[in-house]
Amino acid sequence: MLIGIDASRANKEQKTGVEWYAYHLIQELKKLTINDGNQWILYTREPLKEDLATLPENWFEVRAKWPPKRLWTQVRMSWEMWRRPCDVLFVPAHVLPPIRPDNSVVTVHDVGFKRMPHLYKQADKSYHDHTTRRIVRTSARIVTVSEFSAKELVALYGAKPENIAITHLGIDHNRYRQQEQAGVDEVLLKYHIPKPYFFFISRLEAKKNLVNLIKAFDAFKVHRGLGDPTQLVLAGKPGYQYSEIKAQINASKYQDQILELGYVPEEDVPLLMAGATGYLNLAWYEGFGIPPIQAMACGTPVIVADNSSMPEVVGQGNGLFVPPDGIDATARAMERFVSDPGLVADLQTKGLQRVKQFTWEMTAKQTLPVLTKWLGA
Repeated sequence: MLIGIDASRANKEQKTGVEWYAYHLIQELKKLTINDGNQWILYTREPLKEDLATLPENWFEVRAKWPPKRLWTQVRMSWEMWRRPCDVLFVPAHVLPPIRPDNSVVTVHDVGFKRMPHLYKQADKSYHDHTTRRIVRTSARIVTVSEFSAKELVALYGAKPENIAITHLGIDHNRYRQQEQAGVDEVLLKYHIPKPYFFFISRLEAKKNLVNLIKAFDAFKVHRGLGDPTQLVLAGKPGYQYSEIKAQINASKYQDQILELGYVPEEDVPLLMAGATGYLNLAWYEGFGIPPIQAMACGTPVIVADNSSMPEVVGQGNGLFVPPDGIDATARAMERFVSDPGLVADLQTKGLQRVKQFTWEMTAKQTLPVLTKWLGA
């Protein structure tokens, strides 16, 4: 078979969640499919970068140039599928081109835009709602990243359970692991971060519930009293409704102890996680939520919202769970991380054990038969 993969997101310079998913999945699929009898094509807007460009003998690159910034998958890939169709097309990011093979696969990471539309731009939620409805109406196979997301697709869009494959995400265990103290100290010096601090990384946007996170930090600081040195460190680019987040920071009595780092290179993230007293994620909605797992792999205990996929992914007993609007509950959980070393040690041990099951190799092994096993193939 000729199996094509949309590699446009995997090939981006500055990657976030979906881009890293596509990148790691492609890299692991390469290892699993050497001389497997199939031919694999990576479709890309620009030349493949760095190790993405290293291809096994049965893997090929097709550059499909497209000057506009948007609609590459919908328009340019449709043209490519019309001219030179493949037997199977896989798009690891929530949209299928109108012209495509009958045997198509698409990853829908979550449908938060449907469940909580007020947290998304009108254009984005309309676009994703439209594409998800189209996907469900077709015979395409849907890959999603948690049992929670699969149930949401069935409940909100009427997707057929038999068309859905659940493939938990992974993390890069070579990068996200316990770190040497010298490396941690070096990166903290680079960003001018004093210890102790709590850490968060993702796009700074409404759906990550950062307004309540900042309020919880304020409540924690009030309880700790005058002179407490604890900082809150936020890493990531501004996103939708960032102005509300910034306003909350400016309104905080402790704004000088809330640090915004902007985009952080991937190589620095594990060190920032490892140096933190705890990792915080109060997001209103997560299809999977990789950063808490990455933090646990670095030996950092986590405080996460008790909603959506978080109980499934983090696992009960492996972190502290709080309501996403539980400001006082979150402040108390932060206090426990500061004052209870026994709890921290227990969560560190459990977290390191828990994350062993989340590997990109396993994600690829679960995804491969979805792409290759078709009736009549």
